Amino acid sequence: MPRPTAPARRLVRPFSTTRNLGRTSPVHLHLPSKWPHYITYENAAQIQAVVREEALRIKASSRRGSPVAPTVLSFTPTPTYTLGRRQKSLSDEQRRGLTKPLAVAASRADWDPHGTFDPAIRFFTPHVTHSDRGGLTTYHGPGQIVLWPVVDLHSSEYPHLAVRDYARLLEETTRAVLDAEFGIKTYFKTDEPGVWVVPDGTHTQERKIAAMGIHLRRHVSGLGVAINVDMPIMGDAMVNPWARFVPCGLEGKAVTSIAAEMGSRWKHLPLESIDGAELASTWTLEFLERLGVDPEAYEEEEEEAARQLH
Repeated sequence: MPRPTAPARRLVRPFSTTRNLGRTSPVHLHLPSKWPHYITYENAAQIQAVVREEALRIKASSRRGSPVAPTVLSFTPTPTYTLGRRQKSLSDEQRRGLTKPLAVAASRADWDPHGTFDPAIRFFTPHVTHSDRGGLTTYHGPGQIVLWPVVDLHSSEYPHLAVRDYARLLEETTRAVLDAEFGIKTYFKTDEPGVWVVPDGTHTQERKIAAMGIHLRRHVSGLGVAINVDMPIMGDAMVNPWARFVPCGLEGKAVTSIAAEMGSRWKHLPLESIDGAELASTWTLEFLERLGVDPEAYEEEEEEAARQLH
């Protein structure tokens, strides 16, 4: 599917609920998180809650002629393990295992445009928090881009979507971007949500490259997709966050990333093509086009993480 030309400029302004909400055009809000200063998952969730509450207020108001405009939030969080609705609690031993200090190094996506980066390794104490999604434990953190659309599945601006249709939209958007930008062929599984890399002669184990979780309130979406860009997927639990648990209970399956799938080709990619904000912008354009919204009308904004809730 042809991708429309990206907007000519990016708007960089402080976050304001009165300005960004109640709009008529879609918007992409990127919450900057750069090595080693990452926004917390909880902070990003609070921001999404504000956006969604306003969308629900507009939907419930008498302004029937003012449909909810789609918003896509994107960010890279500090190391965080999220628990699904099915998980009531963790044992003390499980919690200690997840919250041991995690060694995190800057990924190539964190390099500046001159190709330099901070070579130091920083230790983070991962957060553990509950999420509204289904499933079991999963991980979010540096080297990953999280994309959370807030859209009304029953909007008058595009065809109504059932939950299964919306899940397929998230998966197909992600698959299209991975193929067009990185040449990575993927597929989806109806029994295990997310995006999986097509097996080849080298890998026989199933490999998940993007996770997906959805939560709806009166047909307005929350949560979304997390794409593994350049994060550790091998090694012991000191450096590999996935070694501390079985991701979403997927015993016998593996986690992968864009960098891992590209191998030696990864280091030759232009830095701008793997920048989190740029990748999120590409994903947002693809998503809006597939949703049925004119993507050329959207605004793109980069927010100051420290001011999100003030």
